[in-house]
Amino acid sequence: MSLLLIASITRLLRSAMLETLDSEFVKLARAKGVAEWKVVWVHVFRNAMLPIMTFMAIWIGTAVSGSVVVEVVFDWPGIGAMFVDSIGTRDFPIIQAIVGLVAVSVLMANLAVDLLYGVVDPRIRLATSNR
Repeated sequence: MSLLLIASITRLLRSAMLETLDSEFVKLARAKGVAEWKVVWVHVFRNAMLPIMTFMAIWIGTAVSGSVVVEVVFDWPGIGAMFVDSIGTRDFPIIQAIVGLVAVSVLMANLAVDLLYGVVDPRIRLATSNR
């Protein structure tokens, strides 16, 4: 299940790092004489993490649906297999509980990522509205 996730994250991280390496603030840090490892880890990696965090939050729903398929195919006990069994027996309270659990987990993942944006990128934390 994780191979597709790892490949997607690696590809996205590579493109985000390459895009961030070409930014003006990276050129300025290098011109100031900041060590290359510090430029990459402090300046580039933190800014490249924003799209990765967004992708991870969106991936939560896909991972849950993928776990349903894996649990059914390999006959592993879990919430996914219970969900499929509940659909077969028309056990609506269990179906509603699992759908609610998945919805809450996706919402909480998105909320956590939105809160982490302010930690990773101070520009987001300091943004204020003039309305």
